Amino acid sequence: MNCIRLEIGASRIRCVFDASLKESDKDTDFALSDVTYKYLLERDLVMNVQRDGQWGSFRHLTMPSRAVRKTPTSRAFLNVQTRGDLSSLHWYESPLRYTTPSSTTRKLLCDVYYAPLNFRDVMLATGKLSPDALPGDVAACECLLGLEFSGRDAEGRRVMGLVPSEGMATAVAVDSDWLWEVPDMWSLEEASTVPVAYSTAYYALLVRGNMRPGESLLVHSGSGGVGQAAISIALSMGCTVFTTVGTEEKREYLKRRFPQLGDRNIARSRDLSFEDHVLRETNGRGVNLVLNSLSEEKLQASVRCLAKHGRFLEIGKFDLYEDSSLGMSVFLKGISFHGILLEALHGNDPFTAEDKLRVRELVRDGIASGVVRPLAIKRYARDQAEEAFRYMASGKHIGKIVLEVRPEESRRTTCPTPPVTVEAVVRTYFYEDKSYIIAGGLGGFGLELADWMLSRGCRKLLLSSRSGVRTGYQHLCLRRWQHAGANVVATSADVSTEEGARQIIEEAATMGPIGGIFNLAMVLSDALLENQTAESFEHVCKPKAAGSQLLDELSRSLCPDLDHFVVFSSVACGRGNVGQSNYAYANSAMERICERRAADGLPGLAIQWGPIAEVGVLHRRKGADSEVAGCAPQVISSCMNVLDQFLSLRQPVLSCLVKADHSTKSEEETTNTRDLAKTVARIFGGKEPSAFKPNVSLGELGMDSLMAIEVKQTLERDYDIALSVSEIRQLTFDQLREIGGGSGESVAPTDVKPA
Repeated sequence: MNCIRLEIGASRIRCVFDASLKESDKDTDFALSDVTYKYLLERDLVMNVQRDGQWGSFRHLTMPSRAVRKTPTSRAFLNVQTRGDLSSLHWYESPLRYTTPSSTTRKLLCDVYYAPLNFRDVMLATGKLSPDALPGDVAACECLLGLEFSGRDAEGRRVMGLVPSEGMATAVAVDSDWLWEVPDMWSLEEASTVPVAYSTAYYALLVRGNMRPGESLLVHSGSGGVGQAAISIALSMGCTVFTTVGTEEKREYLKRRFPQLGDRNIARSRDLSFEDHVLRETNGRGVNLVLNSLSEEKLQASVRCLAKHGRFLEIGKFDLYEDSSLGMSVFLKGISFHGILLEALHGNDPFTAEDKLRVRELVRDGIASGVVRPLAIKRYARDQAEEAFRYMASGKHIGKIVLEVRPEESRRTTCPTPPVTVEAVVRTYFYEDKSYIIAGGLGGFGLELADWMLSRGCRKLLLSSRSGVRTGYQHLCLRRWQHAGANVVATSADVSTEEGARQIIEEAATMGPIGGIFNLAMVLSDALLENQTAESFEHVCKPKAAGSQLLDELSRSLCPDLDHFVVFSSVACGRGNVGQSNYAYANSAMERICERRAADGLPGLAIQWGPIAEVGVLHRRKGADSEVAGCAPQVISSCMNVLDQFLSLRQPVLSCLVKADHSTKSEEETTNTRDLAKTVARIFGGKEPSAFKPNVSLGELGMDSLMAIEVKQTLERDYDIALSVSEIRQLTFDQLREIGGGSGESVAPTDVKPA
């Protein structure tokens, strides 16, 4: 109806529709002479929808686009919703909630008690370090925060360990090679400070740097976790240690912890004076090894501190990712440069397997000999994550900052571990032992959906398409998924026939219990209504209306315990598009099927999508700038984010679109935008804007580089303002108040209900 009304002369058309969900409630005696219909016609309403004895019409009701739906769960991990915005740190539902015993054979499930922060976590969360800087498959992980933990294994034994990511969690799946038992004299809190610091130090100094007794070493940021670990190891081998610190407090702390260190061994890290200090104390020779975490000009100065045939061990990632230049002349001294990436030891790479086992043994032996000792701790509760990240970003800490996920019990062995419950953002995951069906799964959107489902735990997937696997890209996707260990099968069975739909369901059932059915199948045959035929309507309705009806009917008997039954509808149905009355009719029929399923207590969801960028049919036909019903194309990553939310809701019909016109903002949009001054004040430590002098620049107020990056990303993300870091340093709070207009929301998910 919405499509027809856009055609010439269609303003005279009226609709009466019985949308009752039960056959017993439907009016089978329709007649215009009936008093009810005469009453409706007299009022000349365009849409007249009856459901369960009530008359109304379909309406789109806007959902809060920034609402975060949470649920109590015992399996969750900590992550940022928006990189660069520490205020968006939330607990998220973990895929471990969906883990079955058979899927944990390669890893051990451990409950987390304490989860330390590392500087990599702060760099990633604030957006200063891109995930692309991480080695191997780590960058592909959805959550990159958390590298270490302490807790208990399934038998209740106290353990500490390393993980490639998602270590800030209530539970982790950890490689048994990266687990150590906690000594009886240590608490779990103390043990949590050991894995990353000592593994990194041993890997850098002994495995890569081949440090020998009696050599000399420069350790930057000596009061940090890795710094203290490196100093402890070097002193145990009789090496001469030089280190740098940023404050007098840290200098005095190191002298207390390591009595062998005097003022001659400790220099400043806030400027380049450490270069002269080291060269003076070594009579111009330099040191054999440098363990570096400083960047830019301080890195260059550190290289100049190396003696002939020295080894430079880079544990920082900023300059590596930025591809910073390093003068080749330094290599005339015969030095070597090593990028120390502890994350590269995770996984099954045969080239790093020996290094991995050696690091594990070095840490174990160091614990036994007393070289490995717990570090100083500053503890935060699990609901104080933002404060913990901001404190670490300030660089004021000594030792380790630790999140307490749950307190340790007095007993050394506790089995099972007492559960802990957190309020976590709801997320969609799929069971590894269940199979899932995507009808139309070899199309552009279907392949993207399949890839997303596989990233969320799905391992058994059946993709149907009448045309089968035809393109090189389709073959590539299938090979890539199979190589990753997924069982993905493609079939050419026709979902629009009973035989084909039954074949699809039965074939999926052989792979495992069916957990979900997604119908993305579609064909188009656009024309004005006067040029449409019964055949063109039937042609378009087959994969959508007929296919969905068959999948609905057959699934009720063949796989009644579905978690998901999802069909992809279109904005052409919800809002109308000229020439697509048959397509809108087919989508409307699917929506009614989902409503009926929901009324019967079964899963059912129809999503009205606008045009899809990059992979959508409209994109292929008309290009990237095509619009439908006033809607601009929505990028596929945004579609997956919306789908993640929608699959956890219970409304049978939902819609998501991107408004094509962003040139104007309503008064309400302007009023509801975030207060920029308050946001920046929060970045500065949670104070109110009134606590700062209004005409003093942010640079004069003490804004460091991490704060500047966070402010820069806030301006770009929320206000469409691009400024350099130097320009941001000149801003004042008065100017921030003037800027704070913000930006409206472009993505508007809605819940479609009859009014």
